[in-house]
Amino acid sequence: MTRDRSPTRRAAFAALLLAAAFGASAGAQAPKVDTISAGELTVLYNPATPPTSFIKDGQPAGMAIDLISEAARRIGLKPTFRAHADVAGALPAISNGQYDVAALGLMRTPEREAVVDFSGSWYYGWFPLVVDRKSGIKGYADLHGKIVGAVKGSIQEKFLQDNHPDIRIMAFPNEVGMITAANAGSVDGILMGSAQLESTLQRYPALVDVVRSATPFPNAFPLRKGNATLKKALDDALAAMMADGAYLKIFDRWHPGDALPEPLYADYPALAQQRKPGVAGPK
Repeated sequence: MTRDRSPTRRAAFAALLLAAAFGASAGAQAPKVDTISAGELTVLYNPATPPTSFIKDGQPAGMAIDLISEAARRIGLKPTFRAHADVAGALPAISNGQYDVAALGLMRTPEREAVVDFSGSWYYGWFPLVVDRKSGIKGYADLHGKIVGAVKGSIQEKFLQDNHPDIRIMAFPNEVGMITAANAGSVDGILMGSAQLESTLQRYPALVDVVRSATPFPNAFPLRKGNATLKKALDDALAAMMADGAYLKIFDRWHPGDALPEPLYADYPALAQQRKPGVAGPK
């Protein structure tokens, strides 16, 4: 039996063995993430809330979509997006295992945390009260007994119920229908999400925001309660994106010319090294 003593062949064989050993070791150390389908992240998204999540050129798009896509890439999962326009039904769909996570502009509140778990924060907004600029309405005091639209099951709807019981609420399945109703004069005002405000006012010049109510609740990604492996993986990915500049690039893509929400700096101190609080990004 002839033995091959070629140094080149021996070196190549050794490298092959080393790579195989490293691969086996890395595979053994890689954390297993609990998802509905192995190797996939099944994502619920709202197809009608730009710039957070919507459909563009037949594909899901928006800030939440980009963040989840990048997080999935870092975790090693393939994201599969499924449109789900019913915001009120989103959390039950997550809770009963239809989806792994939701890419929505959804706020993390104590009431919602009783139903599902949430990732770390990825945005903070406010509640703009929007009315027809010719209506003469300056604030909530002018809306006593009048009709204000809100998305069914949203934190805005609850805000109206808790703080303005004298206002009649008309619940809509999504913001598109609600904004259309406001522009048509079918409601006296609407309480919407801050992420969609600028594009709404540009599209409908007859509308104006008259009150901006601050909220202490962050936007976060909901996932099934008790799924600790996916929660940790998402949290780790978000923290890394905040630290290495990936989050800032995505934020600027969908909120050009805006400053980062200041509460994010407390959650992710590394952001201050990239852009100081109150400093607007490029347009």
